Amino acid sequence: MAEKILIEKIKQLLAENRAEELEELVGDLHPNDFSEIADELSPEQITEIFKHIKDQEKVVDYISELSTDLQTILLNALGKEQASEILKDMYTDDAADLLGEIAPEESRELLDLLPKEEAQEIEILMGYEENTAGSVMNSEFVALQEYFTAEEAIEHIREMSPDTEMIYYVYVLDSRTRLIGVLSLRDLIVADPHKRVSEIMEEDVISVLDTEDRETVARTISDYDLLAIPVINEKGKMVGIVTVDDIIDVLEEEVTEDIHKMVGSVKVHEDKLIKTSTLKIATARLPWLLVCMGGELISGMIMEHHAGLLEMVLALSFFIPVLMDMGGNVGTQSSTITVRGLATGELRMEEFLKIVWAETKVGIFIGAITGLLIFIVTCLWQKSLIMSIIVGLSLCITVVLANTFGTLLPLVFNYLKVDPAIASSPLITTIVDILGLLVYFGLGTFLFKHF
Repeated sequence: MAEKILIEKIKQLLAENRAEELEELVGDLHPNDFSEIADELSPEQITEIFKHIKDQEKVVDYISELSTDLQTILLNALGKEQASEILKDMYTDDAADLLGEIAPEESRELLDLLPKEEAQEIEILMGYEENTAGSVMNSEFVALQEYFTAEEAIEHIREMSPDTEMIYYVYVLDSRTRLIGVLSLRDLIVADPHKRVSEIMEEDVISVLDTEDRETVARTISDYDLLAIPVINEKGKMVGIVTVDDIIDVLEEEVTEDIHKMVGSVKVHEDKLIKTSTLKIATARLPWLLVCMGGELISGMIMEHHAGLLEMVLALSFFIPVLMDMGGNVGTQSSTITVRGLATGELRMEEFLKIVWAETKVGIFIGAITGLLIFIVTCLWQKSLIMSIIVGLSLCITVVLANTFGTLLPLVFNYLKVDPAIASSPLITTIVDILGLLVYFGLGTFLFKHF
């Protein structure tokens, strides 16, 4: 309610052109709160707000929290001079992300307006392949020489790094800028002022290559409870850091992407659902749904092929929904567990056969229990031993196949360097439906023919 009142107040001040009151009201907001409010305003209104904010630091903080679409709109609306000033004050990783979203010629023009050294740093970051450590790192970090005393190191930090994003860790480099040590700011502050950095630093540094996948970086930061991790190139030279706040954003993106893939869709927009066009959302969801529809048509053909059996034993059709639903549910469970295990590193490809066999055993156990239960229910309901055997055995086999395929497919996709998340709900369910019907009608035909 308070946010709604604030939005209405901002709109009123904009309409009445009360610049001073607007700046005072907006200037007290936290950047994240401003971002939430900006989602409810038009790009024109947001642009007008920024024209009234005189505090450049506030402008940079606010823009950094906005969606990429809004950022690009603002850069174009504010003009190249002001846009270059904003980029100059942004952290290099944020500036690189923003410039990577606009047209190359516009990006080039803005880079030419920046100081040469800063422009080069941003260009290097923009040159990294997407989803690598280099693409999410910040090239601004605190570096020391090992011969500094603790007192000299603190003075150096005070003079050289007032605007550095992360100074919880201080990195020690040799004369060739190779990473040789790390120490926390706390270690530096409590150390004997005359002690050298080489005596305080930790030489066993946890780092990642600039070409490392960002999910691996996130996992490393999580495993070692780090606030930041140094990024080195193939020569061992330190080129930047990835901070925990950047990794939180990465994890959110990866989880969102995986969820979309697991339901047979793709991420259509980073903004709110209601702001994305119906056509765009629909076309993003359609591909896998069409694949599933094709699979279900195959299921229909299988049923048509065995229409004679269904006409002869109508009761067989009563159990088709149970068979298909149980298979789909079991397959989805195992695929979700496998995808998560691969994402967190709990499951390793070196244990491929062990993983598949472990899940197959689980499938056999679940299949035996559910198969026995449905066998008993069918006996009591249909009073037919052959029917009960067909239904019970079919469900048992289907559950085993579903559990095995639900585990196997994500592992195979991962081995082929394809995101295993796509081998989830829609694909697994469709495959298991087809296999389940083949097993069911195959058993039914065989047993009714011979018994």
